Amino acid sequence: MGHLRNLHVKESKTYIGKLAVAGSVFYVGGRAKFSGDENVYNMECTPRSNAISLTIYNKILPPSCEFCFVFTGYKITEDQVKAWLQACAPKLPCKKARYTEFSLIAEELALVRQNVALQKLPEGWFFNGTQYVSLVGKNS
Repeated sequence: MGHLRNLHVKESKTYIGKLAVAGSVFYVGGRAKFSGDENVYNMECTPRSNAISLTIYNKILPPSCEFCFVFTGYKITEDQVKAWLQACAPKLPCKKARYTEFSLIAEELALVRQNVALQKLPEGWFFNGTQYVSLVGKNS
């Protein structure tokens, strides 16, 4: 029986050694209110197992601790928590580069010219051979 206890202690130390990495977050818990929703939610998250619990918080909150989060981990710094939270935020879409005459290949440019030639001009506009002119004298 003693050898099983020694084995269990050895395995426990190995498991704790794997978890005890500086900056590891074991648990996050707190209360939050989401935009567009009047309810206050109690949120609990265990990042290592991807377990998240979100329930409506029905109790009256004191004004001093209305919304808060508690991070539990090993040697967590404020910068690591900020980086972790920023990584959870949705990424902004990248702006697409505008197409120019020089960014298109010859086939794409020919296709654009063909499509434009087939479109009808708006009411009151005509093409004089070099530019588009409106009946009120605007040029483009």
